[in-house]
Amino acid sequence: MFDVDHTSSASEGFPLRLFLTLFTPVALLILGGAWYVGQERIEEELALIQSSEISNVVMGVRRLDDELRVPLQHLRTLAGEASGNLEPRRLEAAFQKLIAYNGGYDKVRWIDATGRERVRVNNVEGKALAVAPEQLQALVDSYYVKESLTLKPGEVYISPLDLNVEHGKVETPAKAVLRLATPLRDAAGTSVGVLVINVAARTLLDAFTNSLVEGRDHTMLLNSDGYWLKHPDSELEWGFMFNRKDTLAAHHPEAWKAVSAIPSGQVEQADGLWTWSTVYPLKVDDGRDVARIPSWLVVAHLPREQLAPIQRNAWRAVGIYMFALLALYGVIAAWLARAVVGRTRAVAEAAKAHAEAAAANAVRQAQERFRLVVEANTNGLLVADKAGQLVLVNPALARMFGYGAEELLGQPLDILLPDAVKSGHGRQFAGYMGAPAARPMGQGRELRGRRKDGSEFPIEISLSPFTENGEMFVDAFVADISERKRSEQLHQKIEARLQLMMQTNPNGLLVADDQGAIEMANPALERMFGYAPGELLNQSLERLVPKDSQHRHSQLRQDYLRNPSIRTMGAGLDLHGVRKDGATFPIEVSLASFTEEGRIYVQATVINVSDRT
Repeated sequence: MFDVDHTSSASEGFPLRLFLTLFTPVALLILGGAWYVGQERIEEELALIQSSEISNVVMGVRRLDDELRVPLQHLRTLAGEASGNLEPRRLEAAFQKLIAYNGGYDKVRWIDATGRERVRVNNVEGKALAVAPEQLQALVDSYYVKESLTLKPGEVYISPLDLNVEHGKVETPAKAVLRLATPLRDAAGTSVGVLVINVAARTLLDAFTNSLVEGRDHTMLLNSDGYWLKHPDSELEWGFMFNRKDTLAAHHPEAWKAVSAIPSGQVEQADGLWTWSTVYPLKVDDGRDVARIPSWLVVAHLPREQLAPIQRNAWRAVGIYMFALLALYGVIAAWLARAVVGRTRAVAEAAKAHAEAAAANAVRQAQERFRLVVEANTNGLLVADKAGQLVLVNPALARMFGYGAEELLGQPLDILLPDAVKSGHGRQFAGYMGAPAARPMGQGRELRGRRKDGSEFPIEISLSPFTENGEMFVDAFVADISERKRSEQLHQKIEARLQLMMQTNPNGLLVADDQGAIEMANPALERMFGYAPGELLNQSLERLVPKDSQHRHSQLRQDYLRNPSIRTMGAGLDLHGVRKDGATFPIEVSLASFTEEGRIYVQATVINVSDRT
């Protein structure tokens, strides 16, 4: 059946060519299967992380936008009350009251049309203190004064986020500020300058940080030029205020190319996973009255060293299984190769009238080679006779169970089993010997071994019967799968944590497929729309949209799938949802997408804004 190289076999003592012929094709199949399984596991883990990073960035974007709504409302209200009645003492009292009730405001000023401060109230350690007239400054050269003096009636100016400058120098200690300004007019309607509120941006930045669920250690806020406004390493912040080149472009040029190319996205590069989204504060709700809207970048960077363990753990788990299969089949292939060579050698020796002596010698050599292979093998191997007594164990198996190799010889197989299963093992072993076959042991059940010290551990066992000198034996390959079990438990813990995040999120969350069918909805969204748990699954997204908008919504959904991105839905529009009972209510929707098995899925965050003023 096989063309055996007798010369090679006799001189080398092992039929290497025949062994490779038997072993190589199956080994390649095992390696290919292991690679495929490993890649699939890694992609699943990365998909979970990518989804978490997108949610993290979206939460940061929404918090920044929310933090500016109250200051903008105060600015408009105060400007309306002040216009037409610009008596300095009255304005000073109004400014002091505003700061007294809003500790996050650093200063409030009236700057006249010439660029000079007319009234100014500072927040000094929580106290609203008016500045004496002789200490008021001429700010005509300040960029925010120049731009705000050009505003039309009713318009609002939002400055870039930077550090406060007093008398031409950065204030010490450094104080991050954001300036909101709007025109003031006298009773005759003539422009008399602008009202300016300096918002202490530290409160804004702290709120941004606190909104991050799990990404505080790697999520950053940048201005449109790539300078850091908020960074886990505070030494890198505010580089543009001190003529430092601490920018994303300088530190991570490849990442900056991707981030600066599109408003939002996600990309995996050599140094890790980058996720970003551009913030245009108040663009959706108040952009019609804002003359200049700055833009910021929320960027999350998950370093490669935090992604590497995912790959290592996946390959470690797959590798154990792969090497177990290779070792098992290697033993079988070696045994088959030796058997074929022994048989061929016996026939050749018989032709020379030395059949019996040559056959006996071949058997002894085969047994010796088998012993050497078994003892050198790093995996657990054992051989038991038909009575269930151990006749051979290799050192690896003895170490696995905490015995010396000689201690186990002649012992019953159940010495390696937990007490709970010993009583039934004899019957099961007899059943196997009655119909022996090469197969895994205990399919569908979790098998455990018992060490000499009484401790138990999970194992996998593969059985293979053979006959020697007319007597039936069974050999078994035993693998310690403790590490694989730990990896599976870690994976289950990660899945449970993500599920908990979905269940406890106060905002409505849903995932829909590329056909618009709802794949997942969290309890907050079900309550928001009046549905029972699980009732929305596999329902069309249009079920949550008023009837007069359903056709348009279907078209917009198809447009989004052609160019998916992280963004707010319906910019400039009033969005409404429809509850199960038919009632409509105003909502805000943020969109993100991810790809799984070649299909695009849309992740939406839905907020009920009925109570928002």
